[in-house]
Amino acid sequence: MATDHSDRERQQAVSTADPCIENDHELLRVREQVPGREPTDYDIELTEGPPYSYTTTYWRCRRCGQERNHREEFREPCPVERRPHPVTDGGYSIDEPRTRRALSEAIEVRFGEQGPRYLVESATGNTYEVDLAAEQCSCPDARHRDPEGGCKHLRRVDIEVRTGTVPAPDGRFLR
Repeated sequence: MATDHSDRERQQAVSTADPCIENDHELLRVREQVPGREPTDYDIELTEGPPYSYTTTYWRCRRCGQERNHREEFREPCPVERRPHPVTDGGYSIDEPRTRRALSEAIEVRFGEQGPRYLVESATGNTYEVDLAAEQCSCPDARHRDPEGGCKHLRRVDIEVRTGTVPAPDGRFLR
């Protein structure tokens, strides 16, 4: 009995590795399991994997969504302008523990006064003052440890300014 393959869903596996860059396109490799049709007596079975399906691989631009069979086919520049990423463009690494805490903990950032000063209420309930221009924070971590890269409060303020959640020191929102 023949099965209607329109009932089956396509299964996609998008590459989780860093995307390739080709003419400013951020390319991801997509492998897709596509349902086929039941072979007749005259068909030759050339598929791999589960019966009546085949795997196809193609490339998709993360920004503009264009798809091509080969990377090299992305000859024209990507029409979508690259937006800055608040974490990586700020020089932070998600692998660094302070950055992870800055992004995951319940921290509230308030614009203190016009200028580079912000009030940061930590998850513990303590309030610290962050001076974004001087890259200083009043928390114990910033005072007693190596200040390279800044504490989680300084990182959180910088990231929230970059995302447009709080205004920049001049009072404008960046996004």
